[in-house]
Amino acid sequence: MKRKAVALSYDSPGRQKAPKVIASGEGQMATYICQIAEKHDIEFISDPLLVESLVNVPVGQEIPRELYDSVAIIFRYLLSSENKKNN
Repeated sequence: MKRKAVALSYDSPGRQKAPKVIASGEGQMATYICQIAEKHDIEFISDPLLVESLVNVPVGQEIPRELYDSVAIIFRYLLSSENKKNN
């Protein structure tokens, strides 16, 4: 099974309705996406089911509404983790 990766971005609610896919790929591209995240000290989460759902969303598009809850859980975790690092 090929490695898959999806990178998301989210700006404030006034600027963006939902998180947006900013990179997506399989195999070598997935490895490259993960390397870029590591290089910039961006934490990433392994969730194969969510990635499988997101990998088909075109780069530059917001995530589908049915994935809001799953992605929100991950964003909350990442924000909490970032807050703990800064305190």
